[in-house]
Amino acid sequence: MLKAYSRLQARLNSVRSEEEGATAVEYALIIGLVSLALIAAAFLLIPGIQNLFGDISTALNGATVPTLGPAVPAT
Repeated sequence: MLKAYSRLQARLNSVRSEEEGATAVEYALIIGLVSLALIAAAFLLIPGIQNLFGDISTALNGATVPTLGPAVPAT
C-alpha cells in the first residue's frame, strides 16, 4: 500500500512540475481577454469618433474662404 501511495505521489509531483501546457493555455486566455477588451473599447468609441468626423465635415462644408481685401495695383 505504501508503494502505491509513493507512486501516486511521485506522479502528482511530476504533473505539477510540467508547466509548459499550462503556460500556453494561460497565454491564450490572456490574449483572448485582451482582444475582447479591445473590441469592447472600439464599440464604445465608434459613435464618438463618427460624431467628431461628422462635426469636422459639417464645419468644412460650411466654411467660407477668407478674402484678402482689395488688390492694390503695383506702380
